[in-house]
Formats: sequence, structure tokens, C-alpha cells
Amino acid sequence: MLDKQFNLNYKKYEKMIHHLLHQHQIKYHYDDYFQLMVIKLWDLLKSYDESKSTNQEKYIYLKLKYYLIDCLRRNIKEINRFLPTSDYTLLDQSYSDFYQYELYSLLDILNEEELTWLNLTLQGFSTNEISIYMNKSPSSIKRYRKSTREKLKSEFLF
Repeated sequence: MLDKQFNLNYKKYEKMIHHLLHQHQIKYHYDDYFQLMVIKLWDLLKSYDESKSTNQEKYIYLKLKYYLIDCLRRNIKEINRFLPTSDYTLLDQSYSDFYQYELYSLLDILNEEELTWLNLTLQGFSTNEISIYMNKSPSSIKRYRKSTREKLKSEFLF
């Protein structure tokens, strides 16, 4: 019985899903986004409460629209992420000589972990990526970050 009801709703909202995908100019991975939207439609139909929203079509449209926006944002974040694959290629490859010189001047202020954290942070790695590289927990990396900032503030701020 549920399958028949969903099939009726699917036929009813299929054009709406296509409209949303075209509205956001989805050309690549169209089928994947369509599949995600159909799954979300299933969830929305199961969780719809008439006492909270009287217009089901408007409710479904808005929820699907913002779900698609969330999916697009999540996909952009995943595309822009770089996960380290090799320990050898991580250090000292995107640095200019100036930054290397500045880092070496900090050797006597910072310990080895703090210097590694600073080096990787300046290269643009996230806390999770640094924790994978250093084989430490994210909370340890956050402690290194805090102590490094305190040392640098005390050294360079008047």
C-alpha cells in the first residue's frame, strides 16, 4: 500500500524535482542529484504533518529546494578538500623561500609539533588532515594550535 501511495506522489512531484535541478543548472551528476531528491521526497512524505503545514506542495517544494542547496554546498566542500596521500610530498612544497626563512627563525621558540602544525596550517591543511599526517588526535592538534598561538603572541605582540 505504501509503495502505491509513493508511486502516486512520485509522479506528482517528479516534475518539481526536475524543475529544481534545472533551476540550479545541474548538468553533471544529474542522475545522482535526482536520486538524492527522490530519497528526500520519500522521507518528507513519511514525516509530513498536516497540523504543522497545511500546504503539502509548498512544504515539499521548500524542503527539496533547500536540501538540494545543502547537497551542492556539501559537494563543493568535498571537491575542494585535499587529503594527504603521501608523507613525503606534504612538507615544504608550496612554500616560498621567504616563508621558509621565517619558519626557521621560529625554531627556537616553538617545539617540533608546534612547528609542524604551523607549517601544515600555512599550507592550508585542516585540523583533521593535520591529525592524520601527524598521527595525533584532533584535540592534540588543537592544543598545539593554542600553545603555538600563545607563544607567537607573546613573542610578536607588544
